[in-house]
Amino acid sequence: MQSIEMNKNELKMKNEDYDIFRKNNYYKRIKIVKRIVSHIVLILFSIFSVFPIYYVFITSLNPIGSLGDATLRDLLPTASSSLSNYYDILFRHPFLLWLRNTLLLTATSTLIGLVVAIISGLAFSRFKIPAKHALLYTLLILTLFPFTMLVIPFYFMFAQLHLLNTFIGLIIPYSAFALIYATYLIKTYVDNIPKDYEEAAQMDGLSRRGALFRILVPMAKPVIIFSLIVAFMGPYTDYALAGQFLTSSNKFTMAIGMYYISQGTITINYGAYSAFAVLMGIPIFIVFFVFQKYLVSGFSLSTYK
Repeated sequence: MQSIEMNKNELKMKNEDYDIFRKNNYYKRIKIVKRIVSHIVLILFSIFSVFPIYYVFITSLNPIGSLGDATLRDLLPTASSSLSNYYDILFRHPFLLWLRNTLLLTATSTLIGLVVAIISGLAFSRFKIPAKHALLYTLLILTLFPFTMLVIPFYFMFAQLHLLNTFIGLIIPYSAFALIYATYLIKTYVDNIPKDYEEAAQMDGLSRRGALFRILVPMAKPVIIFSLIVAFMGPYTDYALAGQFLTSSNKFTMAIGMYYISQGTITINYGAYSAFAVLMGIPIFIVFFVFQKYLVSGFSLSTYK
């Protein structure tokens, strides 16, 4: 009897082991299938994301007269591919002058707007300001207005101030737009930082101002860098305002230069246009590469606790 019971127990254990083994194999196969599907989806999304960049680059090498003339063969390097468009832009046009003007406008307006935004954001977050909520709602509403709808009012206002065709006339609105958005971001971020850090710093001998700028500002570094990148992108790629304000060729920015350099006699020179876009994108790539970890933090600001 005992031997029969032992055999039954062994058989039961074997059946249980077999069921576990079968389930493990089933889940392993499901896991492998999910991994394969996810990789395929990621590859397709990567191709979809990278293709426009590749198309712009390959167009800058191939002599394409118009988009209607483009064929599948133009998506690959050919014997006619060359760097002639890049040579023309760098050595036959004042590209470096346009780059200098753009970086000057961008750096100045970004610096001014960000410094004021840091002070304003800290003030809105840590101090009792009369009509603070009304001012914050005003800032939020101002971020909803498209930049282009203010071109005409700005034009007439700065024409009266004799600031057209000057860098100051562009730095003022660029700084204002950087200030509006960055202030709200910094204020929202700082609200989630406990006040205990500042109070501990003040107990250690720091003044209120020292606690704000030596403790709170470094802790808000992710949102400050994110605001810097956003403020940088605005004036760097702007054509609407710069195209109306600047009339002298020696003050053109790269966005204006791209427009004029890509114009052919009848159709747009897409090869030159694409080459200019590649060159113009290099500084943006450098900025995003250097600050990529802060950019990831900035994208998650809405979920910051």
